[in-house]
Amino acid sequence: MAESPDPPPESPPTGTRSGRNRRKLDTRLVMISAALGGLLVLVISAVLHWPNSGSSARGTSTASETGSGAGTASRAGASAGDEQKAAPTRPPELEVTAGTCLNWTAPDAGDIREVTCAEPHLFEATGTSDLRGQFGDRAPFPSVEKWAQLKKQRCTEVANQYLGGNFDPNGRFQVGASTPSKQEWRNGERTLRCGLQQPGPSGKLYRFSGSVKTLDQSDTHDIGTCLGINGTSVSAPVDCSEPHSLEITGVVDLGEKFPEGYPSIEKQDTFLFTRCSELTAQYAGSKTAAEDKGLTVSWDNLKQASWDAGSRKVNCKVGAQLPDDGGLAPITGSIKGEVTVGTEPAPTESAPTMQGVPANGTR
Repeated sequence: MAESPDPPPESPPTGTRSGRNRRKLDTRLVMISAALGGLLVLVISAVLHWPNSGSSARGTSTASETGSGAGTASRAGASAGDEQKAAPTRPPELEVTAGTCLNWTAPDAGDIREVTCAEPHLFEATGTSDLRGQFGDRAPFPSVEKWAQLKKQRCTEVANQYLGGNFDPNGRFQVGASTPSKQEWRNGERTLRCGLQQPGPSGKLYRFSGSVKTLDQSDTHDIGTCLGINGTSVSAPVDCSEPHSLEITGVVDLGEKFPEGYPSIEKQDTFLFTRCSELTAQYAGSKTAAEDKGLTVSWDNLKQASWDAGSRKVNCKVGAQLPDDGGLAPITGSIKGEVTVGTEPAPTESAPTMQGVPANGTR
Protein backbone atom coordinates (compact mmCIF):
# COMPACT_ATOMS: atom_id res chain seq x y z
CA MET A 1 0.00 0.00 0.00
CA ALA A 2 1.31 3.44 -0.92
CA GLU A 3 2.48 5.87 1.70
CA SER A 4 0.39 8.95 2.30
CA PRO A 5 2.87 11.80 2.80
CA ASP A 6 2.36 14.52 5.33
CA PRO A 7 0.42 17.27 3.53
CA PRO A 8 1.23 20.97 3.78
CA PRO A 9 -1.26 23.11 5.70
CA GLU A 10 -4.70 23.34 4.03
CA SER A 11 -3.63 20.99 1.21
CA PRO A 12 -4.88 17.43 0.72
CA PRO A 13 -2.40 14.58 1.25
CA THR A 14 -0.95 12.94 -1.82
CA GLY A 15 -0.19 9.26 -2.48
CA THR A 16 2.71 8.07 -4.63
CA ARG A 17 3.96 5.14 -6.63
CA SER A 18 7.28 4.86 -8.47
CA GLY A 19 8.02 1.46 -9.93
CA ARG A 20 9.14 -0.71 -7.01
CA ASN A 21 9.83 2.27 -4.80
CA ARG A 22 7.18 4.15 -2.88
CA ARG A 23 8.23 7.55 -1.65
CA LYS A 24 6.84 10.95 -0.85
CA LEU A 25 6.25 13.37 -3.68
CA ASP A 26 5.87 16.89 -2.32
CA THR A 27 3.28 18.59 -4.53
CA ARG A 28 2.81 21.84 -2.64
CA LEU A 29 1.07 24.63 -4.49
CA VAL A 30 3.05 27.82 -4.28
CA MET A 31 0.74 30.72 -3.42
CA ILE A 32 2.71 33.94 -3.46
CA SER A 33 1.51 35.98 -0.49
CA ALA A 34 -1.00 33.21 0.12
CA ALA A 35 -2.75 35.05 2.93
CA LEU A 36 -3.79 37.71 0.44
CA GLY A 37 -4.26 35.57 -2.65
CA GLY A 38 -8.06 35.46 -2.63
CA LEU A 39 -8.73 39.13 -1.82
CA LEU A 40 -10.09 41.06 -4.78
CA VAL A 41 -8.56 44.39 -5.71
CA LEU A 42 -10.35 47.12 -3.80
CA VAL A 43 -11.39 49.04 -6.92
CA ILE A 44 -14.27 46.59 -7.32
CA SER A 45 -15.91 47.84 -4.14
CA ALA A 46 -16.30 51.27 -5.72
CA VAL A 47 -18.63 49.97 -8.43
CA LEU A 48 -20.67 47.33 -6.62
CA HIS A 49 -23.93 48.22 -4.92
CA TRP A 50 -25.93 45.73 -2.89
CA PRO A 51 -29.54 46.60 -2.05
CA ASN A 52 -30.18 46.96 1.70
CA SER A 53 -26.51 46.39 2.48
CA GLY A 54 -26.31 48.65 5.51
CA SER A 55 -25.09 52.22 5.40
CA SER A 56 -26.22 54.17 2.36
CA ALA A 57 -23.15 56.37 2.43
CA ARG A 58 -20.99 55.59 -0.59
CA GLY A 59 -17.83 57.70 -0.54
CA THR A 60 -15.51 58.33 -3.45
CA SER A 61 -12.32 56.26 -3.31
CA THR A 62 -9.03 57.98 -4.00
CA ALA A 63 -6.15 56.42 -5.88
CA SER A 64 -3.98 56.42 -2.77
CA GLU A 65 -6.67 54.59 -0.82
CA THR A 66 -7.55 51.88 -3.32
CA GLY A 67 -4.53 51.71 -5.56
CA SER A 68 -6.95 51.81 -8.46
CA GLY A 69 -6.56 55.31 -9.78
CA ALA A 70 -10.36 55.58 -9.67
CA GLY A 71 -10.44 58.73 -7.59
CA THR A 72 -11.39 62.38 -7.71
CA ALA A 73 -8.81 64.63 -9.33
CA SER A 74 -7.57 67.55 -7.23
CA ARG A 75 -6.02 70.69 -8.72
CA ALA A 76 -4.89 73.79 -6.85
CA GLY A 77 -7.49 76.55 -7.16
CA ALA A 78 -9.97 74.34 -9.04
CA SER A 79 -13.65 74.64 -8.25
CA ALA A 80 -15.78 71.67 -7.25
CA GLY A 81 -17.31 71.67 -10.73
CA ASP A 82 -13.88 71.72 -12.36
CA GLU A 83 -12.72 68.89 -10.12
CA GLN A 84 -15.72 66.81 -11.15
CA LYS A 85 -14.94 67.41 -14.82
CA ALA A 86 -11.30 66.49 -14.26
CA ALA A 87 -12.12 63.22 -12.50
CA PRO A 88 -11.24 60.09 -14.48
CA THR A 89 -14.08 58.00 -15.85
CA ARG A 90 -15.31 55.36 -13.42
CA PRO A 91 -17.40 52.30 -14.19
CA PRO A 92 -21.11 52.65 -13.41
CA GLU A 93 -22.40 51.17 -10.16
CA LEU A 94 -23.74 47.66 -10.54
CA GLU A 95 -26.82 46.41 -8.71
CA VAL A 96 -25.52 43.14 -7.29
CA THR A 97 -27.47 40.45 -5.47
CA ALA A 98 -26.54 36.90 -4.49
CA GLY A 99 -26.29 34.85 -7.67
CA THR A 100 -25.06 37.75 -9.83
CA CYS A 101 -22.05 36.85 -12.00
CA LEU A 102 -19.42 39.44 -12.96
CA ASN A 103 -16.66 39.56 -15.54
CA TRP A 104 -13.92 42.01 -16.49
CA THR A 105 -10.81 42.11 -18.66
CA ALA A 106 -8.90 45.16 -17.39
CA PRO A 107 -6.27 44.54 -14.67
CA ASP A 108 -7.98 47.14 -12.44
CA ALA A 109 -11.49 45.76 -13.18
CA GLY A 110 -12.38 49.12 -14.72
CA ASP A 111 -14.62 47.42 -17.28
CA ILE A 112 -16.44 45.19 -14.79
CA ARG A 113 -19.92 44.19 -15.96
CA GLU A 114 -22.70 41.79 -15.14
CA VAL A 115 -23.00 38.68 -17.32
CA THR A 116 -25.18 35.60 -17.21
CA CYS A 117 -23.64 32.85 -15.13
CA ALA A 118 -23.71 30.62 -18.22
CA GLU A 119 -21.06 32.91 -19.74
CA PRO A 120 -17.38 32.83 -18.70
CA HIS A 121 -16.99 34.98 -15.59
CA LEU A 122 -14.56 35.70 -12.76
CA PHE A 123 -16.81 36.29 -9.75
CA GLU A 124 -20.12 34.88 -8.52
CA ALA A 125 -21.73 36.95 -5.77
CA THR A 126 -22.91 34.94 -2.76
CA GLY A 127 -24.16 37.63 -0.37
CA THR A 128 -23.01 40.15 2.22
CA SER A 129 -21.68 40.14 5.77
CA ASP A 130 -22.35 43.08 8.09
CA LEU A 131 -19.26 44.04 10.11
CA ARG A 132 -20.93 46.70 12.28
CA GLY A 133 -21.20 44.39 15.28
CA GLN A 134 -17.41 44.02 15.28
CA PHE A 135 -16.36 47.48 14.06
CA GLY A 136 -18.02 50.57 15.53
CA ASP A 137 -18.18 54.06 14.03
CA ARG A 138 -14.73 54.99 15.32
CA ALA A 139 -13.00 51.70 14.48
CA PRO A 140 -9.81 52.15 12.43
CA PHE A 141 -9.72 50.91 8.84
CA PRO A 142 -8.60 47.23 8.90
CA SER A 143 -5.18 46.23 7.62
CA VAL A 144 -4.84 44.12 4.48
CA GLU A 145 -4.07 41.12 6.69
CA LYS A 146 -7.19 41.75 8.77
CA TRP A 147 -9.31 42.05 5.62
CA ALA A 148 -7.96 38.67 4.47
CA GLN A 149 -8.89 37.13 7.83
CA LEU A 150 -12.38 38.64 7.72
CA LYS A 151 -12.86 37.50 4.14
CA LYS A 152 -11.97 33.90 4.94
CA GLN A 153 -14.14 33.70 8.05
CA ARG A 154 -17.18 35.74 7.05
CA CYS A 155 -17.34 34.87 3.35
CA THR A 156 -16.92 31.14 4.01
CA GLU A 157 -20.04 31.36 6.18
CA VAL A 158 -21.86 33.26 3.42
CA ALA A 159 -20.73 30.75 0.77
CA ASN A 160 -22.04 27.84 2.84
CA GLN A 161 -25.41 29.57 3.21
CA TYR A 162 -25.52 30.31 -0.53
CA LEU A 163 -24.64 26.70 -1.45
CA GLY A 164 -26.91 25.09 1.12
CA GLY A 165 -24.01 23.98 3.32
CA ASN A 166 -22.14 22.39 0.40
CA PHE A 167 -19.06 24.62 0.00
CA ASP A 168 -15.86 22.59 -0.44
CA PRO A 169 -13.14 24.46 1.51
CA ASN A 170 -10.47 22.43 -0.31
CA GLY A 171 -12.03 22.66 -3.77
CA ARG A 172 -11.22 24.66 -6.88
CA PHE A 173 -13.30 27.67 -5.83
CA GLN A 174 -12.25 30.08 -3.10
CA VAL A 175 -14.07 32.84 -1.31
CA GLY A 176 -13.38 36.39 -2.42
CA ALA A 177 -14.62 39.75 -1.26
CA SER A 178 -14.89 43.40 -2.15
CA THR A 179 -14.45 45.81 0.73
CA PRO A 180 -15.32 49.41 1.57
CA SER A 181 -12.71 51.98 0.60
CA LYS A 182 -11.16 54.11 3.35
CA GLN A 183 -13.52 56.96 2.50
CA GLU A 184 -16.55 54.67 2.60
CA TRP A 185 -15.32 53.27 5.92
CA ARG A 186 -15.11 56.81 7.35
CA ASN A 187 -18.68 57.39 6.12
CA GLY A 188 -19.90 54.37 8.08
CA GLU A 189 -19.91 51.62 5.44
CA ARG A 190 -19.28 48.24 7.12
CA THR A 191 -20.43 45.73 4.51
CA LEU A 192 -18.25 42.91 3.20
CA ARG A 193 -19.48 41.78 -0.23
CA CYS A 194 -18.70 38.12 -0.73
CA GLY A 195 -18.39 35.87 -3.74
CA LEU A 196 -16.71 32.80 -5.20
CA GLN A 197 -13.81 32.83 -7.63
CA GLN A 198 -11.22 30.49 -9.13
CA PRO A 199 -7.70 31.82 -8.42
CA GLY A 200 -4.40 30.43 -9.61
CA PRO A 201 -1.17 30.25 -7.59
CA SER A 202 -0.22 33.87 -8.37
CA GLY A 203 -3.60 35.25 -7.29
CA LYS A 204 -4.80 35.82 -10.86
CA LEU A 205 -8.36 34.67 -11.49
CA TYR A 206 -9.45 32.05 -14.01
CA ARG A 207 -12.87 32.25 -15.64
CA PHE A 208 -15.51 29.56 -15.23
CA SER A 209 -18.91 29.02 -16.84
CA GLY A 210 -22.04 28.07 -14.94
CA SER A 211 -23.11 28.74 -11.37
CA VAL A 212 -21.04 27.18 -8.61
CA LYS A 213 -24.35 25.80 -7.35
CA THR A 214 -24.35 23.38 -10.29
CA LEU A 215 -20.60 22.86 -10.86
CA ASP A 216 -18.31 20.13 -9.56
CA GLN A 217 -16.08 21.72 -6.92
CA SER A 218 -13.46 18.95 -7.07
CA ASP A 219 -9.98 20.48 -7.37
CA THR A 220 -9.01 18.71 -10.59
CA HIS A 221 -7.31 19.68 -13.85
CA ASP A 222 -7.92 18.44 -17.38
CA ILE A 223 -5.98 15.34 -18.40
CA GLY A 224 -2.81 16.39 -20.22
CA THR A 225 -2.35 19.60 -18.20
CA CYS A 226 1.20 20.32 -17.07
CA LEU A 227 1.56 22.39 -13.91
CA GLY A 228 4.45 24.82 -13.80
CA ILE A 229 7.25 24.88 -11.26
CA ASN A 230 8.55 27.68 -9.06
CA GLY A 231 11.64 26.60 -7.16
CA THR A 232 10.52 23.18 -5.94
CA SER A 233 6.80 23.93 -5.72
CA VAL A 234 3.83 23.67 -8.07
CA SER A 235 2.69 26.78 -9.95
CA ALA A 236 0.28 27.74 -12.75
CA PRO A 237 -0.32 25.53 -15.84
CA VAL A 238 2.23 25.75 -18.65
CA ASP A 239 2.87 23.99 -21.95
CA CYS A 240 4.40 20.56 -21.34
CA SER A 241 7.40 21.52 -23.47
CA GLU A 242 8.32 24.04 -20.75
CA PRO A 243 9.80 23.12 -17.36
CA HIS A 244 7.00 21.83 -15.14
CA SER A 245 6.44 19.96 -11.90
CA LEU A 246 3.56 17.59 -12.65
CA GLU A 247 1.60 16.24 -15.60
CA ILE A 248 -2.04 15.21 -15.13
CA THR A 249 -2.53 11.67 -16.45
CA GLY A 250 -6.04 10.84 -15.26
CA VAL A 251 -9.12 11.81 -13.26
CA VAL A 252 -10.76 9.31 -10.90
CA ASP A 253 -14.29 9.51 -9.49
CA LEU A 254 -14.03 8.00 -6.01
CA GLY A 255 -17.81 8.00 -5.70
CA GLU A 256 -18.00 5.18 -8.25
CA LYS A 257 -15.69 2.97 -6.19
CA PHE A 258 -17.05 3.96 -2.78
CA PRO A 259 -20.82 4.53 -3.16
CA GLU A 260 -21.43 3.60 0.48
CA GLY A 261 -19.73 6.69 1.87
CA TYR A 262 -16.45 8.47 2.58
CA PRO A 263 -13.40 6.18 2.24
CA SER A 264 -10.47 6.63 4.62
CA ILE A 265 -7.20 7.93 3.22
CA GLU A 266 -5.84 4.39 3.59
CA LYS A 267 -8.66 2.99 1.44
CA GLN A 268 -8.22 5.77 -1.11
CA ASP A 269 -4.49 5.02 -1.38
CA THR A 270 -5.04 1.28 -1.78
CA PHE A 271 -7.43 1.87 -4.67
CA LEU A 272 -5.60 4.79 -6.31
CA PHE A 273 -2.24 2.97 -6.16
CA THR A 274 -3.57 0.60 -8.81
CA ARG A 275 -6.03 2.83 -10.65
CA CYS A 276 -3.63 5.74 -11.23
CA SER A 277 -0.96 3.34 -12.48
CA GLU A 278 -3.48 1.96 -14.99
CA LEU A 279 -4.61 5.39 -16.17
CA THR A 280 -1.02 6.65 -16.47
CA ALA A 281 -0.09 3.61 -18.57
CA GLN A 282 -3.08 4.22 -20.84
CA TYR A 283 -2.24 7.92 -21.16
CA ALA A 284 1.47 7.34 -21.84
CA GLY A 285 0.97 4.34 -24.13
CA SER A 286 3.22 2.07 -22.06
CA LYS A 287 2.90 0.25 -18.74
CA THR A 288 6.51 1.09 -17.85
CA ALA A 289 6.65 4.66 -19.19
CA ALA A 290 6.82 6.32 -15.77
CA GLU A 291 9.54 4.04 -14.42
CA ASP A 292 11.51 4.09 -17.69
CA LYS A 293 11.56 7.91 -17.70
CA GLY A 294 12.36 8.41 -14.02
CA LEU A 295 8.89 9.65 -13.09
CA THR A 296 6.71 8.92 -10.08
CA VAL A 297 2.97 8.22 -10.30
CA SER A 298 1.06 10.11 -7.61
CA TRP A 299 -2.49 11.14 -6.79
CA ASP A 300 -4.58 13.44 -4.63
CA ASN A 301 -6.77 12.41 -1.69
CA LEU A 302 -10.15 13.79 -0.68
CA LYS A 303 -10.72 15.07 2.84
CA GLN A 304 -13.95 14.40 4.72
CA ALA A 305 -15.06 18.04 4.38
CA SER A 306 -14.70 17.87 0.60
CA TRP A 307 -16.64 14.61 0.41
CA ASP A 308 -19.41 16.04 2.60
CA ALA A 309 -19.68 19.03 0.22
CA GLY A 310 -20.18 16.70 -2.75
CA SER A 311 -16.68 16.54 -4.28
CA ARG A 312 -15.72 13.08 -5.54
CA LYS A 313 -12.94 13.47 -8.12
CA VAL A 314 -9.15 13.46 -7.77
CA ASN A 315 -6.24 13.73 -10.19
CA CYS A 316 -3.61 11.15 -11.07
CA LYS A 317 -0.28 12.70 -12.07
CA VAL A 318 3.41 12.09 -12.66
CA GLY A 319 6.37 14.04 -11.34
CA ALA A 320 9.90 13.53 -10.08
CA GLN A 321 11.79 14.20 -6.88
CA LEU A 322 15.15 15.96 -6.66
CA PRO A 323 18.05 13.92 -5.26
CA ASP A 324 17.90 13.40 -1.48
CA ASP A 325 14.16 14.24 -1.53
CA GLY A 326 14.96 17.92 -2.07
CA GLY A 327 11.52 18.75 -3.48
CA LEU A 328 9.99 18.56 -6.93
CA ALA A 329 12.36 18.39 -9.89
CA PRO A 330 11.81 20.39 -13.10
CA ILE A 331 10.60 18.19 -15.96
CA THR A 332 10.67 19.09 -19.65
CA GLY A 333 8.51 17.18 -22.11
CA SER A 334 5.39 15.03 -21.79
CA ILE A 335 5.47 11.45 -20.56
CA LYS A 336 4.03 10.60 -23.98
CA GLY A 337 7.37 11.51 -25.58
CA GLU A 338 10.90 12.41 -24.61
CA VAL A 339 11.35 13.58 -21.02
CA THR A 340 14.22 15.37 -19.32
CA VAL A 341 14.28 15.41 -15.52
CA GLY A 342 16.44 18.10 -13.92
CA THR A 343 18.75 17.44 -11.00
CA GLU A 344 18.76 21.03 -9.71
CA PRO A 345 15.80 23.09 -8.44
CA ALA A 346 14.01 25.30 -10.95
CA PRO A 347 14.49 29.08 -10.61
CA THR A 348 12.36 30.74 -7.94
CA GLU A 349 10.29 33.69 -9.08
CA SER A 350 8.97 36.09 -6.45
CA ALA A 351 6.49 37.91 -8.67
CA PRO A 352 4.03 40.24 -6.92
CA THR A 353 0.60 38.88 -6.10
CA MET A 354 -1.95 39.69 -8.82
CA GLN A 355 -5.21 39.69 -6.86
CA GLY A 356 -8.25 40.09 -9.08
CA VAL A 357 -6.31 40.33 -12.35
CA PRO A 358 -7.76 38.01 -15.03
CA ALA A 359 -5.52 35.11 -16.04
CA ASN A 360 -5.00 34.04 -19.62
CA GLY A 361 -6.27 30.66 -20.76
CA THR A 362 -7.90 28.08 -18.54
CA ARG A 363 -6.97 26.78 -15.15
